[in-house]
Amino acid sequence: MGVKVTMVHRRDQLRAQEYLRKQISALGIPVIWNTEVQEIRGEHKVKEVLLHNNKNGKDSAMKLDGVFIAIGYDPQTELAKKLGVQLTENEYIKHDSRHRTSVPGIYSAGDVEGGFKQIITAAGQGSEAALSIFEDLGNPYWKKPQ
Repeated sequence: MGVKVTMVHRRDQLRAQEYLRKQISALGIPVIWNTEVQEIRGEHKVKEVLLHNNKNGKDSAMKLDGVFIAIGYDPQTELAKKLGVQLTENEYIKHDSRHRTSVPGIYSAGDVEGGFKQIITAAGQGSEAALSIFEDLGNPYWKKPQ
């Protein structure tokens, strides 16, 4: 059973890398331009979304079974760079399995780590990082045992 994907985009063109724009076209993914999702509707599962066209001001409903929200593609790691945190060659924050970065006491989670760019993944990573911080405050890994 196939899956049909439609992209809703708030502007009249994508600012994504050219390669990604070509992939969307090559895969035949339809794009609804100048439109924003205003509301996700459904009781126990997603049934439809309310769309608002930014150009003509009209609202419409679209029936569907799921929604994935993605905003932007490039990691926003300027602050990490300023703090001296090591980045990968793709500009993501380099981290260990406990979300520790190269600077003791600075942790990362979410899209800045790369991988799946979904809010649920970022939330889980945030929880993991918080647990690491809690444990590390009681037993700082950056201090040598005495």
